[in-house]
Amino acid sequence: MGRNASCSAALAAFLSLLLGAAACSSEQPGAPAPTDQLEPTYASSAYSGLAAMDACQVFSPDQASQLGMEGTGEVKNFAGGRGCDWKTADGGIRVVLYDTTALDQLNLSDGRVEPTTFASRDARIQRDALGPGDCSLLFAVGGSSSVSLDASSNDMNTDAACLFAQQVGQLVEAKLPEN
Repeated sequence: MGRNASCSAALAAFLSLLLGAAACSSEQPGAPAPTDQLEPTYASSAYSGLAAMDACQVFSPDQASQLGMEGTGEVKNFAGGRGCDWKTADGGIRVVLYDTTALDQLNLSDGRVEPTTFASRDARIQRDALGPGDCSLLFAVGGSSSVSLDASSNDMNTDAACLFAQQVGQLVEAKLPEN
């Protein structure tokens, strides 16, 4: 049995040397370089698609105008999310992209939360979390990412804020990767 063990050890050492030499492509001695640059990988293609998005660029100028958005939006970062706020004549809207936070990991402890489906995605509607006239539409993007659309109404009309969040949500969802 001792002979097989020493043969196995020699074979393993030889293969390690061979694999190490194959990983280098440099012709200069002492300066090995990798043969290929690998792109970073993510747990899902949904994550990589969402991570490529800019929260302040999710609307075309025409869409922003139709929605009554004022200005280009203000960048807002949240724990685990990249967001953008816009003011409107009737209130405001916030889009938050959570690259690595799943829907079920978001803090939905305030207000009234209703499970729902939005554009074939698992979703939640959160009403009055910040008070009357506040509504959030939150939905899953793959298994480990999510989006939050938070709308507010100046006249404290929660139903109007929820309708606005859903209208905005349709535009944002159309730009997202498939489930």
